[in-house]
Amino acid sequence: MTLNDIIVSALAQLDRGHDTKTIEAYRARMTQYANDAQDDLALSLCLTKTETRPAPLGVFDLGLLSRRCLRIECVCQRGHEVPFRDGYAMNTLLLPYDEPAEVTYRYLPGRLESLNDRSELPEYMHPLIVTYTVARERMGGDTATQSGANIYLSMYNASKAKLRGYIRDRNSFSIINRY
Repeated sequence: MTLNDIIVSALAQLDRGHDTKTIEAYRARMTQYANDAQDDLALSLCLTKTETRPAPLGVFDLGLLSRRCLRIECVCQRGHEVPFRDGYAMNTLLLPYDEPAEVTYRYLPGRLESLNDRSELPEYMHPLIVTYTVARERMGGDTATQSGANIYLSMYNASKAKLRGYIRDRNSFSIINRY
């Protein structure tokens, strides 16, 4: 969905018009809500991406990554995982080898700004962005409208929990009762 599709869908669920004038009146606020929803989904679902970039003299510049980096999950050089630490300059990592590095990291999707911008989240998550946008818009109204926000937030959180399922990664652990 494009940002325009998200705003039009949200306005339709709010029983407001979706002509050009109405879209412009709500655009700034709903754009912020849609971006907040994308960030929340990305953080909850731990979206990861792997990219290979050069690391001259063993210094990897995080600014070369295509997305906003939240956390480095692992770095591989010479076909295996290598240790890394923060560099001396901001946004850099120190690596053991002067070779390209394959970096797996958690990221946030690109911001939606123009009405033609498409969300980078998978298509099946786009209705959740609309649900969150409607919930946030309802929060700002009178008390009767605010009660409707609870329903939309509940639907959003329930759907998000179903998407997440069980996140298992190499850092997951389980607690076993030994007694």
